[in-house]
Amino acid sequence: MKKEFYRGDSFWSDYSEYKRIDYPINDEIIKQAEAILGVKLPSSLLDLMKIRNGGGLNYPYFMLPDGDTESIPYGGRARISDIDPIHFEKEDISILSSKELLKEVSLTGEFVVLWTDFHYWVVLDYRNRSQNPAVMYIAENFSTSTYDTTEWEYIKIADTFDDFLKQLFRVPPLDPK
Repeated sequence: MKKEFYRGDSFWSDYSEYKRIDYPINDEIIKQAEAILGVKLPSSLLDLMKIRNGGGLNYPYFMLPDGDTESIPYGGRARISDIDPIHFEKEDISILSSKELLKEVSLTGEFVVLWTDFHYWVVLDYRNRSQNPAVMYIAENFSTSTYDTTEWEYIKIADTFDDFLKQLFRVPPLDPK
């Protein structure tokens, strides 16, 4: 499988399966968001958000590190289809919705949610620091979860958001030849 890695251009996709609302973004909105979250968001994330405040990604894949569990595809390809925007509207999901989303599935920790489908999560991990967070993949362990409880597995993807960006790739369409 050929991979085209993200190298600083065309991060955001113009095509998305979901209709998205374009929320304005500026330094004051970012400052308010960081105050609400109680963390400093990575500057490289904020630079991308200033280009487009959330949306689908042109480079949606990353590889999970090798491991020895059966419940999630260690050593396999994982996906982050989009990144939630930063905004203060209550009726639409935002990075500021992180605490509510995590509480809904009983996930605890100082995380800022970039993307989730409620079984898999890509988060900024602020558990041990208030800036320069690691990027974590959190996956539901279907083999140990029950009707009443959900067990989670935590996999560090990258030490920083910048390192995470270097791991993102896309798979080009197959050449018909």
